[in-house]
Amino acid sequence: MQVFTKHKELIYQAVESIGNRVYHSVYSDNVKNYSDEQKEKGLAAFQSRFNMDFVEHKTKSETWIGEEVSPYLQTGLGIRYPVIETEKLIENAQSAGKAWQKVVIEERAGILAEALERIESRFFELAHATMHTTGQGFMMAFQAAGPHACDRALEAIAMGFSEIKRFPEFVKNELGTGLNATSIRKTYTPIPRGISLVIGCSTFPTWNSLPGIFASLITGNSVIVKPHPKAVLPIAIVITELRTLLKESGLRMDTIQMAVDTTDKPITKVLAEHSAVALIDFTGSSKFGNYIESLPKITFTEKAAINPVIIDSTKDIEGLVNNLAFSISLYSRQMCTAPQNIYVPATGIKITGGTVSFDDFCDRLRKSLDDLVQSKWGPSTLGCVQNDSTLKKVREISMALGTKIAEATSFRMPDFEAARTQSIKVLALDSGKQEIFQREIFGPMVFVIKTEHTDNSIELALRGCTISGAITCLVHCTDFMLSKIIEEKFNAAFIPVSFNFTGQVFVNQHAAFSDFHVSGGNASGNGSIVDPGFITKRFVWIGNRYMT
Repeated sequence: MQVFTKHKELIYQAVESIGNRVYHSVYSDNVKNYSDEQKEKGLAAFQSRFNMDFVEHKTKSETWIGEEVSPYLQTGLGIRYPVIETEKLIENAQSAGKAWQKVVIEERAGILAEALERIESRFFELAHATMHTTGQGFMMAFQAAGPHACDRALEAIAMGFSEIKRFPEFVKNELGTGLNATSIRKTYTPIPRGISLVIGCSTFPTWNSLPGIFASLITGNSVIVKPHPKAVLPIAIVITELRTLLKESGLRMDTIQMAVDTTDKPITKVLAEHSAVALIDFTGSSKFGNYIESLPKITFTEKAAINPVIIDSTKDIEGLVNNLAFSISLYSRQMCTAPQNIYVPATGIKITGGTVSFDDFCDRLRKSLDDLVQSKWGPSTLGCVQNDSTLKKVREISMALGTKIAEATSFRMPDFEAARTQSIKVLALDSGKQEIFQREIFGPMVFVIKTEHTDNSIELALRGCTISGAITCLVHCTDFMLSKIIEEKFNAAFIPVSFNFTGQVFVNQHAAFSDFHVSGGNASGNGSIVDPGFITKRFVWIGNRYMT
């Protein structure tokens, strides 16, 4: 229990924060708060991995594979990972899980909090690993892969701790009086579901995986992580710290394992369909996500989404456009929360003293995108495109359909001449071309859709969200009553709405402890990070009764 004592205050503060929903962040995302030594050590650790086998997991394997390619260097990293056969993974997980579920909740919470502290010491190594597997700019890679991912993991620990501590371990009930008095002792035990499979994605390998990993671990389940073959290193680093700490604690390292594969020979379905796997966390395409949801398992999915922007009126057109341009540009619109469909009435956007026409709005958006790309922060904001197939799809659509109104100035990535980059493509469409925009287009492309009026914008946006789901919805509207109508309609479809964002607050960003990520109620996914359901489905309460 010593490790729990060390982190007791941290855990209880996190528990309090998930209840009051105030902003709470433990791990600093400001690189200035870290020493030059930490930064240099992280870069050196990452560079030392090139063309080396990843041996930290201490697994016996005769087969090693790896196919990660840096979107910045356009060359392979040369890192190979050990292959473990599926049945061996399952056997290890079952054996280790029996011991892990017997660990009291306080000790589990303490071990997991300690793991986050150790991961914190590797934030810069994680940043470079994420940057050179996903294509994120360095700052986003640092923040998302390290501090923000760990905040989300701590949130899962806190929610799990809170839910398992919700009921007492035992009670004694006195029934009747006198000669008929009966005493019954009752115990309440949370029993973990079993093996948890966490399926990673290529764009946010830690941010999207850590909540599921830590939610399953805090509730007593063993975990197998199946990373995307193009983005293994970041999550491998995290798993290393967990396995090392488990061993130091006298527990089985195989409480968490990593299952690697290749794009040519995937193993995800083999693992997902295995009878011993009880829980699955998945981030990725709707097609595969729908398959995961069809399995007779408990699943938590985050899938594709069409995130709409409805523009009716604004008090700050310049702030609106600049904020929207930045939201579109973040990581070349490879974020699941990024806007895709921008609905603008044909009559224009109402502003103080007049209107901004559809064409004028398009011109302003083009200029804002140009200004961003040409700024010193432009290349790092956009980052690289993770893979060629994303670029191919975007280019095919832009060449075949719509009228291109803006493609921000082309750019090169400083220090990386070979980087795979693409300026944001913006296509203007009329509202009749729904076969084009009522589907997710992943990557550096958005649609500006001319509608008859705002009611038409609302109708089209809701239709797209019903078909393909939405994780975010951004609305600019100065009419209070209309805003309430929009809020009610979208909330009824289980879609959260953000109103009138300007300045440095962006629709893409969800904060741990304060914002739920994915509602779990529409086609974009069936799980929400991190609400109670994200935790309680991972274990079962069993009540036993003893007559005394």
